[in-house]
Amino acid sequence: MKTIAILGSTGSVGSQTVDIALKYKDKIKVKAISASKISEKLIKQIEILKPEYVYIENPNQKLNNVKLLTGEDGLKKLCDLEIDLYINAVSGINGIKPTYYLLNNGKNLATANKEAIICLGEILKEKYKYIFPIDSEHSAIFQVLKTGKKEDIKRIILTASGGPFLYKDIKEFENITIQEALSHPKWKMGNKITIDSATLMNKGLEVIEAHYLFDIPYKKIDVVIHPDSIIHGMVEFIDGTVIANLSVPDMRIPISYAISYPERWIIDNNYLDFSKIGNLKFLNPDKEKFPLLDIAIQAGKKGSFYPIVLTVADEIAVSWFLEGKIKFIDIPEIIQKTIEKSNFKTPENLDDILNIIDETKKYMDNLLISIIQN
Repeated sequence: MKTIAILGSTGSVGSQTVDIALKYKDKIKVKAISASKISEKLIKQIEILKPEYVYIENPNQKLNNVKLLTGEDGLKKLCDLEIDLYINAVSGINGIKPTYYLLNNGKNLATANKEAIICLGEILKEKYKYIFPIDSEHSAIFQVLKTGKKEDIKRIILTASGGPFLYKDIKEFENITIQEALSHPKWKMGNKITIDSATLMNKGLEVIEAHYLFDIPYKKIDVVIHPDSIIHGMVEFIDGTVIANLSVPDMRIPISYAISYPERWIIDNNYLDFSKIGNLKFLNPDKEKFPLLDIAIQAGKKGSFYPIVLTVADEIAVSWFLEGKIKFIDIPEIIQKTIEKSNFKTPENLDDILNIIDETKKYMDNLLISIIQN
């Protein structure tokens, strides 16, 4: 029986992880869960999963029949339990602290939180061996890399669906609505990552994440638009062989693989029917329509504080768009401006990272005021 903890259990990835845990309750015991707040969904999860521990940073009510962990001390305790595998399904920069504590404690971690890997960067690079990636692209590369030697890699190729605006004329970007941006053609995800997919920022972040997770130089990481979302990642080796990972676009597949590794479990998903697929399409990214892909990659190449500022600026700009404070086309400009105005020393520890995050938030608070006033 494998014990797991699900951090961010009420979100999109967290909820799908709960479904897998319930399907395989003869193989999995959920020992701990966490959420941003106490909700009806969380209470229902507690009833059906019966975890021993629940973490809420600032609970607004009591919970019965569980050990409730709160605050910073509670988070540290959560990240140091006797648990076989932690699943980090927390969204955005809130996933940084638990990732840091878990890796420092030598815990096995399956993560969908790319922001933590990007912001921690070089600081915990030697600890990334404890990570099982949940993002479909990184799960694909993780699996394909097992077929060859690292020194034989010519390049890795991350695929992107292109999002809902792949074929939309750039002249129409001015009037993109929130609902349009949240209508992803292939994947069912949380709001933040769905907007990131629409801007192609998500793929830029994934390039940085791949650089750190697999210790691959940026010059060996390529991005290709693949609207079918059937191929999730490819590795080209020095002899010209390309090995790809294919499946239907279903997040339960990489989640399940991260939990079951080295085994594979049936998850009642649809299987590929190649006769119905017919053809697979590939395109180069349009950098004029989607400038954030290149902005993100350049920030990654610069290293130091740049990936942190990029991550924070994106999270805040996306939240402004979802709140109706800015337009879709404003997101890249705001992120670029924030990066250009930033100047920090290279972070050496968690406190340095958190300070950069706080200072970037302050700058963006003032930036929003100036945007509103103008």
